[in-house]
Amino acid sequence: MSRLPLEGVRVVALEQYISGPYCTMWLADAGAEVIKVERPDGGDPRRVFMPQLTGESGESVSGGFFSFNRNKRSVTLDLASEEGREAYRALVATADVVVENLRPGATDKLGIGYADLSADHPELVYAAVSGYGRSDGPYAGRPAFDAAILGMSGITHVTGSSADLPPQLPMYGLADMTTAIVTGYQILMALFDRTRTGTGRLIDVSMYDTMVALNERPLMQHAFTGDVISRGPDRFQAPMGAYECSDGFISLVVPNDLMWRRVATIIGRPELATDPATATGAARASNPDAYLPAMLAWMKERTRAEVVGEFEKGGVPAGVVQDSADIADCPHLEARGMFVRVQDPDVGEIKMPHAPFTMTDMAPVPAGTVPRLGEDNDLVLGALGLDAENLARATGAVAAATA
Repeated sequence: MSRLPLEGVRVVALEQYISGPYCTMWLADAGAEVIKVERPDGGDPRRVFMPQLTGESGESVSGGFFSFNRNKRSVTLDLASEEGREAYRALVATADVVVENLRPGATDKLGIGYADLSADHPELVYAAVSGYGRSDGPYAGRPAFDAAILGMSGITHVTGSSADLPPQLPMYGLADMTTAIVTGYQILMALFDRTRTGTGRLIDVSMYDTMVALNERPLMQHAFTGDVISRGPDRFQAPMGAYECSDGFISLVVPNDLMWRRVATIIGRPELATDPATATGAARASNPDAYLPAMLAWMKERTRAEVVGEFEKGGVPAGVVQDSADIADCPHLEARGMFVRVQDPDVGEIKMPHAPFTMTDMAPVPAGTVPRLGEDNDLVLGALGLDAENLARATGAVAAATA
């Protein structure tokens, strides 16, 4: 019987923006029950990010929120109030995992940090995501967004076409989303270890650490050669990049000389495999004019599909440079079931990629929509057995009613 691997795991998500929400959405895609804790006065700031879709009812759904919050429940808690903190503690007592990405120390000041919660709940796995980590180092406690971390980690320094041009930011959300995935990986390790020890762990996740680990090649090259890689062509490998065909671009890397001999044969220039100016990766990197005009001329006589097809037949991996419309219509992704078609009650069907989990006997990834702010207060918080008046204060209902 097929099932989702994280069924029965309850996650409390004290989260906002991207790194926490993306992590917990992937956990939800794997079957975990994710309870998103939000402020009563507007909730996660991404609820109002553009673009938005608005249904006939007038209700709007933010794409920036939708991308990171499917398949969750939403509760509102005013954590500035003692009633809100009491309800939060009671909620965490029912959970296996807490994920939070508030500024380091914020939950500790409120008395709801890991030390406070684990004292009564030693099995708790607590993942705290921050820009630079919770402790150690002069940057601990600094606030951070994605762009700051990409710059600090050296990713921005190597992004761009030339060292003569300013550095560029890579894809939006790269540091946030990569950190989210690393956080989920650590959560699963901690849950596995808990089956052997019976105790949870505090997971101190640093976006800076994560992206430095991802920035492997420049750091390896610096360790081995003393070089500081900047933007522009690689010193040891070529060709590598996006190359123009008659109808667009293909993406190609030739990582070794065996692969280059195949490329030289495919483009009808086998002599380039043995010419000293082009026989090695370093030689090609130093002498692009010795091979690039011939390769580009061959490509520009063919479509992207033809070039990729010829390379495939010759044993050279290459890919068409696709845009978002190409990807949304990709028959291969459809065949692999990489999209969910979410039926939102206000704005209708929205097609989105889900977490790329594929394993035997796994039930389909849920296609739940995003929760409306506080829509699960009664279902989730009402089951905690708290005093009704205190619960109303905890959720902000009393404040809202008297405002």
